[in-house]
Amino acid sequence: MNDRRKLRVLIADDEGAITRIYSIGLQHYFAPDDDSGTSDLDNKFFGDAGDDRPTADITVCQQGDEAVELTREAVKAGTPFDVVVLDIRMPPGISGVDAAKQIRTLDETVPILFVSGYSDFAVDDLQGLVPPVAKMDLIEKPVQLAKLASKIKRLAG
Repeated sequence: MNDRRKLRVLIADDEGAITRIYSIGLQHYFAPDDDSGTSDLDNKFFGDAGDDRPTADITVCQQGDEAVELTREAVKAGTPFDVVVLDIRMPPGISGVDAAKQIRTLDETVPILFVSGYSDFAVDDLQGLVPPVAKMDLIEKPVQLAKLASKIKRLAG
């Protein structure tokens, strides 16, 4: 029986290839649901023993509006996300910042990790737009999966 914590993570990015890469890559970072353990190679790259790593339930979508709706459904079902990862720009829909503001009205404590390939937003700007500061961070593209996983784990606390 597996008693490790299972993190519920929502990832929204308008590029389907990116959400697939994040989802598959994060499954390799977070511990598998079975008790097969980890290899020395996993420990070298990810720095955690398998027994200490949480498992992950990753949900992906491609638009900000969809991220808001998935958050609404999760909160209503009593299974809120532990972390929401939002691309800042997701045309043609609402931006990740606008989605984050709406998500905060549904779940004011969910940590939000912004992802951007542009330098027009600094982490300080985003913290002012989507407080609280301790529940928000930014990672720049191209994203290193180990760094993404580390930030998700830190935000989830």
